[in-house]
Amino acid sequence: FFMNPEIKPQNLSNNHKGLEMYFSPEIAEKFAELEQNEKNFKVAQIVDTILLQESADMEAPIYSAELGGGAHPDRYDKFFSKLINEGGHMDWVDISPIMLELAKKYISNEKYQNRKKIITFVKSEILEYLRGLENEKLDLAIMKYTIDHIDNLEELFALLSVKLAKGGKLIATIGNMSPELKSYSTNARFLYNGAEFPDNETRTLKDGDNFTVKFFKVSGDPTSGYLEGAETLKYYHSAEKIKKLAESFGFDIFLGDWKDLVPRENQKGETMDQGVLVLTKK
Repeated sequence: FFMNPEIKPQNLSNNHKGLEMYFSPEIAEKFAELEQNEKNFKVAQIVDTILLQESADMEAPIYSAELGGGAHPDRYDKFFSKLINEGGHMDWVDISPIMLELAKKYISNEKYQNRKKIITFVKSEILEYLRGLENEKLDLAIMKYTIDHIDNLEELFALLSVKLAKGGKLIATIGNMSPELKSYSTNARFLYNGAEFPDNETRTLKDGDNFTVKFFKVSGDPTSGYLEGAETLKYYHSAEKIKKLAESFGFDIFLGDWKDLVPRENQKGETMDQGVLVLTKK
């Protein structure tokens, strides 16, 4: 699989701060392969379940956008089936042309041919994409693993308040529901102020803080070492801040574990904890 030559970090704009790994063909491709792990699949299935639930009463066709989509439009089987059957649409938005090329690769086989008919791949930074969108165009905005890449959360909420249709929704996964930053997760280690800290300790984040994520070479195995160059910058936004912004911009809000949003009979026996945010435009 051929990709364009590497874009050097020094040639990237401020919009790319902390996202340099996604502009290296070698690192991006290895990272996309690393995402083929059990936890990533489970989170995608949780999002798929929520998408189906939250779009059940939406009038077809649904216009949706995955914001910061990355390399894997080979997820969300149920929701994509719904879009295809109802003539809906998905904008697959990512700032990195390399990630978009990988996304095309992952749906290049026969299994995903119908998805190609309803997906538009859009090279854009998230806020930039929303600024250029027609008002009340979006029925569903999806942010899996990406809302904590947004520093200016107020602008995101402001844009969604005008770009979402009435009854439109944002569905986002939340990485840090607590201000307590652990030293590592299944797939990555977290650095506080650029430094590692002991496994048996935590660091307390406050609104506006950022932290670095370094990805393990093998998912679930900290002893494997790090995937060279695979690190990214994320921002912490407290539950209080998110709720205040939701109220300020006129959204109904759910913020909590997905199992408190989805009825038990639709959870398919999945017990994994996963924080989610659902904003609904009144």
